[in-house]
Amino acid sequence: MSDEILKDISEFVGASVVSKELLKKSENLLTSLFGPSFKEFGGLLSDNVKLRRFKNQVKIFTEAEEFLKNNNIEAKSVNLKVLAPLIEFSSLEEDESLQKKWSNLTVNILRGDSSIMLQQNSITVLNKISTEDAALIDMIYDELPVKKNKRFQKQRGYSNVQKPEDYPSSTFTFSVKEIQKRYGHTIDDIDLCIANLISVGLLKWDTDVEVTAQKSSDDPDDTDIDVDINVYNDSELIITRFGEKFVELCREVE
Repeated sequence: MSDEILKDISEFVGASVVSKELLKKSENLLTSLFGPSFKEFGGLLSDNVKLRRFKNQVKIFTEAEEFLKNNNIEAKSVNLKVLAPLIEFSSLEEDESLQKKWSNLTVNILRGDSSIMLQQNSITVLNKISTEDAALIDMIYDELPVKKNKRFQKQRGYSNVQKPEDYPSSTFTFSVKEIQKRYGHTIDDIDLCIANLISVGLLKWDTDVEVTAQKSSDDPDDTDIDVDINVYNDSELIITRFGEKFVELCREVE
C-alpha cells in the first residue's frame, strides 16, 4: 500500500482511531478492497454511520490479515457473491465478540476450503444473530463431543462400537431445561435465542410423531380408516449439520 493511500486513510479515519502501523498490517486486504481510488471512496463515507462502518471493517480485516500472515496461509480469490455481502454485513458489527467471528469467517473464506453456498449462508446468518445467540450455539456445539464421548464410554464393551466422532450429531438432543441450567439466562431470553437459531437453520426441534388410526364407523362393510398424525416437541433440540459447519467456519483455524 502506498504512503499516499495510507495518508488518505489515516486522515479520513483519524490517527487516534487507526494507526498507520495497524493499517499496514492489513494492507493486502485494504488495497484489494479500496485500491488507489480511496479518496473517491472516502467521499462516499462522509456521514457518521458510514465512518463507523469503515472503522469496523478495518478492525475485522486487520485481524484476519494478521492471522493469515502469522500462519503462512495464502489467501484464495473470493467469489464476488461472497465478497460483496462479507464487506457489507461485517461493517455493521460493533460487538467485539461478533467482530472476532467475522474476522474468523473472513480467514476461513480466504482459505477456500468451503463451498460458496456455505460461505454465503454463513455470512447471512452471522449478520442475523445476536451475541447471546452466538454464545448459545457455541455452547451447544462444545457440548456435542462431551455427549458423544459419554455414549462411547457406555458402549465401548460392545462389538463394532463406533468412534465418538462417527456418531451422527442428529442422534444427540439438548433439552431446553438443560440449556437453561448451563446458559444461565431466563427462560424467556432462551426461548428468543432458540427461536432465532431455529429460524436461521442452526437448530431444529427433535420432532416426535404420533400416529393414531381408527375406523370411521361401526359398519363392517366400511373399510375407510381415519388417520391422525400429530407432530410435536418443544423441549428437545438438535444442532443441524449447517449449525455445526457455521460454528466451525466462525472459529479460529486450529
